[in-house]
Amino acid sequence: MLLGTAAALMPLALRAEAVPRIRMFELYQPDLSFSDLAKKLAGKPVTIQGFMAPHLKVESDFFVLSNSPVETCPFCESEDQWIDTIIFVRMRKRQEAVNPGALIQVVGVLEIGPQTDSTTGFVSRVRLADATFQRL
Repeated sequence: MLLGTAAALMPLALRAEAVPRIRMFELYQPDLSFSDLAKKLAGKPVTIQGFMAPHLKVESDFFVLSNSPVETCPFCESEDQWIDTIIFVRMRKRQEAVNPGALIQVVGVLEIGPQTDSTTGFVSRVRLADATFQRL
């Protein structure tokens, strides 16, 4: 438990260097099944870069991370257009939203597999839980 407490007190940049980095394209096989790397890292802290999609709700502790800047909510598009290019992020504590065009680095626990968020009702295939982020 001491290790978890120490990690929580470490600055994000230091923690990001201490955990594996994964890129969105590394999460899936061509048939959209999960990659071996995603399966190996599931349940573990990872770091990933991307862009914050516009918030549906300003005062929230979650956001959608996209592999490219987006001007509209990815949930407003059909599933086949965004299924492998977004990640649902549940923050450890609420942070101020950033401009959708700003590149960010997120550190969180990787969760894979279909799930409906009990608070928002969002359905996701990939999530980062207990996450923090910083603008790059």
